[in-house]
Amino acid sequence: MIKPLRPLLLLIYIAVFLAIVLTLLPPEIRIYDTLTFRSFSLRSLIEKPKDTYADISAITSQLSTTDSLVTQASSTEKIDTQKTVLDTVKALNLPVESQYRLQFPEEDTTVMNNFFAALRESSGTQLIRVLHYGDSQIEGDRISSYLRSRLQQRFGGCGVGLVPLLDVVGSRMSIAQYSDPEWQKLFVYSNGYKKADADSYGVMGAVFRYSSANRSAKNEYFAMKIDTIRDTSQHAIYIPRKDPGVLVSYAELKRGYPKDKQAQVLKILYRNPQAPFQVTIQEGFDSTQYARLDTSSQFHIYSHRLKKDFDKLTLTFRGTPSPDLYAACLDCERGVAVDNIPFRGSSGVDFTRMNKSLLGAQIKALNVRMIILQFGVNIVPYVQKDYSWYEQSLSRQLKLFKELAPNASILVIGVSDMSHREGESYVSYPNIEKIRDAQRKAAFKAGCAFWDTYVAMGGKNSMPSWVFAKPALAKHDFIHFTPKGAMIISEMLYKALIREYELYRTSVSTVVQ
Repeated sequence: MIKPLRPLLLLIYIAVFLAIVLTLLPPEIRIYDTLTFRSFSLRSLIEKPKDTYADISAITSQLSTTDSLVTQASSTEKIDTQKTVLDTVKALNLPVESQYRLQFPEEDTTVMNNFFAALRESSGTQLIRVLHYGDSQIEGDRISSYLRSRLQQRFGGCGVGLVPLLDVVGSRMSIAQYSDPEWQKLFVYSNGYKKADADSYGVMGAVFRYSSANRSAKNEYFAMKIDTIRDTSQHAIYIPRKDPGVLVSYAELKRGYPKDKQAQVLKILYRNPQAPFQVTIQEGFDSTQYARLDTSSQFHIYSHRLKKDFDKLTLTFRGTPSPDLYAACLDCERGVAVDNIPFRGSSGVDFTRMNKSLLGAQIKALNVRMIILQFGVNIVPYVQKDYSWYEQSLSRQLKLFKELAPNASILVIGVSDMSHREGESYVSYPNIEKIRDAQRKAAFKAGCAFWDTYVAMGGKNSMPSWVFAKPALAKHDFIHFTPKGAMIISEMLYKALIREYELYRTSVSTVVQ
């Protein structure tokens, strides 16, 4: 017969033993460089640790004005488009404090002068272009769209700039897109790179081709999702296909900024070494226009003057074999264009894989005057002690752009904070600052400017503060910004740029006088 006292004593002995082990056991035992054993302590079972997240109250206190900014910017009919963003954003009033400012190699602010000089002349004489490359942090036109709107309101310009022929993610904030299933995207970054196509990748890091131009139009329709209310539901409209061929269609979004729909020129970037092809252009439901694009082994830009403000545009391509298509483009004839070019999964070191002469020809033809590189989040999860290899790889990309775009300024945007869970709290990855430092060193060695996103958003353990803010400024993956958070980051960046621009403009005016 088992006496009740014996099991009770056994349980007490086990509890005492576990208490001693949990008291003496260190909280972390590193087994390998990439494998760590973590244990909880007796105190952690009794007391819930207090989260020590970064204080971002200086940022969140300004958020009451962002909704009105978005609302006014989304109303595309009954507003004065010259005042929309500039007037409403004044209330946001994010200061250009030291942590938000651009950084320069040896305080040499002249590295941005090419871009600033072009800005002074852009409104009346030419169209200048900003290429905004980045990883998934800018995907969907986050950050780029707001920066585009701010620059266009100040310096002129309109349209959303370069857009792909096939958008696999399909989540852009500024434009809706439908592409036939025959479209194929070959890309240079992440796992998409193929050495056999190394000479084909264009300025968007990709080349677009269709598999067939001989389709039957009988009883076929294509659907385009159009949003009705900002950040809510979408509905699909089904439009009968009138012509055979391979189709791509773009439409305005109500949540876009006013100048998105004021594009004046459609451009098609292509190279066609094998056979002529034809493109049909239809604006809205108006009559179509035809263009026959000749055979050429050289890169070309075909331009088409739009008859009215952009609301919907349908392009139908015919001809076999497919030409190499690099992008469509919706621009003004002058002012500033800002292109959103996400390289999902990339660390920003893929550009040297591309055909140098082709990339250089496109940069020159597009009059690129600033190149922004915003990468880093794909490196963070792989914690290492040293990132000198990344510094060297990034330096090679920057030197390539300096060679191909001698009249452009280059800005490197540092990695943002990222968090992972430890126990009951979220903490910054331990390598964030090392990666940020490698990016800054690479920028300075190449004679480029640097902007520190990590510090601007609050530094260590700031990402949880953005995630738990009301409204949320970052998503619960503790990596990506929400649209509201992207707007705040973009506003900080814009203010940093304009601060240096005003200093440049003042210095130039003083010299002239």
